[in-house]
Amino acid sequence: MPDHYDMAIIGAGPGGYMAALKGRALGLSVALIEKERLGGVCLNRGCIPTKAILSDMEGVRWMQRAAQERIIDAAPRIDYAHIVRRKNGAVDTLVTSLSSLLAERGVQLLPAAARIAEPGHIRLESGETIRSRSIVIATGSRSWTPPIPGADLPGVMGTREILDLETPPSRLVVVGGGIIGQEFAAIFATLGAKVTVLEALGRVMQEVDTEFARKYVSLLPARGVTTEVGVAVHRIERAGDLLRVVYEKRAAEKTVEADVVLMATGRRPFLEGLGVEELGIATDRGSIQVDERLSTNVDGIYAIGDVVGRRMLAHVASYHGEIVAEIIAGRDRKVDDSLVPGAVFTMPQIAWVGLTEDEAVQRGYSFRTSTFSLSASGKAQASGESRGWVKLLAEADTKRLLGAHLMGPHVSELLGELTLAIRKGMTAADIVDTIHPHPTISEALREAAAGFLDGPFHAAPRIKNFSSTGSPSR
Repeated sequence: MPDHYDMAIIGAGPGGYMAALKGRALGLSVALIEKERLGGVCLNRGCIPTKAILSDMEGVRWMQRAAQERIIDAAPRIDYAHIVRRKNGAVDTLVTSLSSLLAERGVQLLPAAARIAEPGHIRLESGETIRSRSIVIATGSRSWTPPIPGADLPGVMGTREILDLETPPSRLVVVGGGIIGQEFAAIFATLGAKVTVLEALGRVMQEVDTEFARKYVSLLPARGVTTEVGVAVHRIERAGDLLRVVYEKRAAEKTVEADVVLMATGRRPFLEGLGVEELGIATDRGSIQVDERLSTNVDGIYAIGDVVGRRMLAHVASYHGEIVAEIIAGRDRKVDDSLVPGAVFTMPQIAWVGLTEDEAVQRGYSFRTSTFSLSASGKAQASGESRGWVKLLAEADTKRLLGAHLMGPHVSELLGELTLAIRKGMTAADIVDTIHPHPTISEALREAAAGFLDGPFHAAPRIKNFSSTGSPSR
């Protein structure tokens, strides 16, 4: 093993391993240090395992609909333990492939906890010290649980534990109505669980456009999901074989019982044991502060992904990883993560990129919105999933796209086109003038964009105008 590297990365999640692969492609010698398992939270306990289970839930949903419509006699019994085993198999396959890829590319993988002793020197838990011209902190984030009495009781779980349950709960309370909480609520509600979501703020999924968040919540009661917002959870206690969650809403104390309580209350940057404070690395509210070149205030030390406290998303970390490797290799690059697509893999999916209505108003734009219902989409009707919408935001005068918000089947797959369109300053006319394949959900983008011009082709236009003062009109 070499005793000196061009780049040493602490953390092998999406940001860390992408930095390593990019660094090797640029000719850098690279050490990748990981104390747990390759792939980080996203691959092992987040993005991939939840999507594996949600993919199977789509099949379950189809069988439930098919039974109702007498396509099949009855929805068959679901072996959830096998779903979990398939999820584990998918994760294991990806981890093994990643390990082989890193080895083939010449990345030196060091399985150990690490601490930055001083710039250019990393101390491994074995006591060995490695030297590196540049150090990249890519340690990601960890689940955060508020100090609620009873949060340590058996049956109160985080996402790591609930992913390994082989018997789904019949009653589930989710504390936290954000993206993670909503995805797990969708999984277990599909399996027939009675789910209650408790959210401290005034609405769920703060990242989602207000109108679309409201539309999504309106679908939930029919699926066995109760949503309570504006609540304060006081404690969790035993109630025989169950757990009882005691919370307050509008000055009234309420309770709900469940087999399992999932704590989905957010994540915080993981900096413990790295030596950040001792080195004098600047932080703000627990996040490492970096400049436009992802450099900390200490020469030779960089930080990427969740630890910088911007958007805690795997694709942001991956982007940071590529950029930091180029910077360390001597390229003149700057990070621009101002435009980041996001998605909630519920049923239906919710996806977005760019500005929401509220953000556009705050920035003083005069703009219009055009909304197209998937009830008028041939592909959506043919697939039996026609409950959904596409809403585009465009400047009132130039019709330049400012934002896009979607709800419907697999709409996350449309974000690439929309992110590129907004990033390149494209207009509604650019979308309309682009031939979209038929029959696909992507045609709904063209329909919504046509609302800014001569009107959509297959539905009455639903247009709203917003002045620079934020006043809407139809």
